[in-house]
Amino acid sequence: MCDMKFDNLLFVNYKTNSILDKLLCSYSGLPKGVNYMIIGDPGVGKTTVILDMLANIQNCYPAAKLLFISVEMNEVDLAIYVQRYPKFSFLNILFVESDCSLQTHHWQTICDIMNEGWDIVAIDSFHELQGIIKEEENVRLKSAETMILSLIKQQNKANNRRSVNTTFLTIQQVTKSGAFIGSNRLKHSITAMMELRLENSKNIYSDRYIVFSKHRRGDVGVKLYYSLEKNGDVFFDEQRFENEQTIRKEQNMVTTHIRNFADQFDQLFT
Repeated sequence: MCDMKFDNLLFVNYKTNSILDKLLCSYSGLPKGVNYMIIGDPGVGKTTVILDMLANIQNCYPAAKLLFISVEMNEVDLAIYVQRYPKFSFLNILFVESDCSLQTHHWQTICDIMNEGWDIVAIDSFHELQGIIKEEENVRLKSAETMILSLIKQQNKANNRRSVNTTFLTIQQVTKSGAFIGSNRLKHSITAMMELRLENSKNIYSDRYIVFSKHRRGDVGVKLYYSLEKNGDVFFDEQRFENEQTIRKEQNMVTTHIRNFADQFDQLFT
């Protein structure tokens, strides 16, 4: 690694100017050239939270090129979102919709658009895009997964016209029990697994929170509670987050003291 050279700007993160930045990375913000996969309970607001992230980042960095690839929702569906969250209307959106009656080939279009060079790309969802590529390109589901992952890796490494290390935020579907859908290869290829959960999975009105179950750039198991407000923003409970962080630090201190005391006890009677 000592022989490898990197541009210092690669380690300057994108900020959302919210408490979410502390959860996204240990040194705050959304890193460049990484792959964050988002899963969660149905109706928990995965698409809303990701679009909110993109809109906030776009507001902080007007020159940044951001793209939302919508595979599950069409223009009419997104129009409903825009009525509730007006700031979403300024995002670049690529609609990918399967049409069995036409000889469509969305894959080449996606590759061409990716080659333009984007700072952040969000996909909703990986599973649906994988299915469309499988049908249109007449390949196996595993091959379609390989095609998408290869494209993502190329963009991560700045193999595009702008030579930018693209960050991907990819929503993935889950089973009825909330388990991840996808191969082990897909699971191991991501930088972080961001989960959006309900406190009570059977009650859509229960508290919602974000937690990372895998994170190469930050902490796992730390919860950030949020709500989908009607004023055009996702509200993050910063006070609750800070309180739980304080409790977490105190618990770690107590655990350390107990461990040290136990070591002293063992040394005394050995």
